[in-house]
Amino acid sequence: MVSQPCFFERLELANGELTSTTFEIFERESFETGQAMTGRALAILGFLLGATALSWGQSPNSTQSKITTSQQQTEQDSEPANTSTLQQKKKDQKFSADWRLRLYGVNDNDEQTQAKYVALRLDLRSKYILTSSLVLDLQPSLRLVSGTNQSIDGADTLENRFLLNQAAAHYTPVDGFRLSAGALNQRYMHSRLLIDEISFPAARAMGYFKNSAFDTGLAIESAIPTSTSLSTNTKDLEPTPSLNSAMLFFNWGDHERFWKTRAGYFIYKDLPSAVAQQSKILGNNSVGSLSDADYFFTQKYQGIEASTEVQVPVITSLDFTAEADYLRNDQVSAEDSTAWLGGAGTIIHFSRNIDWSLKGIYFSIAPEAAVAYFNARNFETNRVGYGLETYLSFKKEGFKLGLEYKDAEVMFENPVQSRQRTLWIKLETFYVNI
Repeated sequence: MVSQPCFFERLELANGELTSTTFEIFERESFETGQAMTGRALAILGFLLGATALSWGQSPNSTQSKITTSQQQTEQDSEPANTSTLQQKKKDQKFSADWRLRLYGVNDNDEQTQAKYVALRLDLRSKYILTSSLVLDLQPSLRLVSGTNQSIDGADTLENRFLLNQAAAHYTPVDGFRLSAGALNQRYMHSRLLIDEISFPAARAMGYFKNSAFDTGLAIESAIPTSTSLSTNTKDLEPTPSLNSAMLFFNWGDHERFWKTRAGYFIYKDLPSAVAQQSKILGNNSVGSLSDADYFFTQKYQGIEASTEVQVPVITSLDFTAEADYLRNDQVSAEDSTAWLGGAGTIIHFSRNIDWSLKGIYFSIAPEAAVAYFNARNFETNRVGYGLETYLSFKKEGFKLGLEYKDAEVMFENPVQSRQRTLWIKLETFYVNI
């Protein structure tokens, strides 16, 4: 099936505040047949013109002063006492926001799908402090896309749309305890092998402990699994679906040297017929039907998940990175239950301004490890393969340019999946303050 662009944010706990780190995945969407581009040349030309405009639009002086990074925040926190007036103004500011632009072209091919498109995306992160203990968190996105797609599955379309990454309220009555409610991004609680970047209506309670070196804690969440439009996809008399989960987490280090790890348990219940029908097309085999319009899962989906990520400087100009994810559905047979991903890479610091990153991953996702409807935009079930990515980051100018490639073969043969190859060309600005 088609892999198409989507973006997500993983919320993390740092210095007692809820922050977020943005990662990139690819949403499975197609464009209506009659709105095809006039040719590949226009797509390439549009990409180059957009990249040039973004590069020129962020001059070294203006952009460098606005880029939001952990290093700059640390430097601000360590300023001497003679900046107390500016710090007081920052403290009194109730609203804060930052934004970025992304431009990318995608070429996706398998036996059932032929997709070529160019997209421009604007991401906004905003926070409003109502009181010292209550914060509103809104993270919308706007995507403009043009291209062609041919697929056996007409469930998704390449269309201009407004997306909601998160819309929530966070309440911290005492230090070390937080309650969150609203449309919560599931990347915080769950592995990318289990769920794509999706916001579910949910309530979350989290207890944590932190000091200057690390933070650790436990989070418990109850959510209603929905589509990207926050629809439950239920029919008349179908019960409301649920996803209940718990997660332990541990984070150590800073933006240059860190170790982040988490482990948890998840339980899906009462998934509707529409989700079962789409999951059968997207890689799940444990789907039965009572009629052409009534489908159901023959297996349950609940089990354990874990992930870890590390970055360590090797020498002054070279950092080593590694990552791993694991997922197991303990309600099915062993050969159908497990998913895992492993990756390693390097970050080479050519200068204080330019970094070059290179990473490779290998993954294997069994047919029943996850509900395919909720993870197919990132890593489909019933797939095994590898991915490569490389980026050049221009820190002074405030953008990065790179390529990504993924090759995913079918694990067990079925009539609706085949080998899939996807290439992305991407240019994105860093987040800048509004």
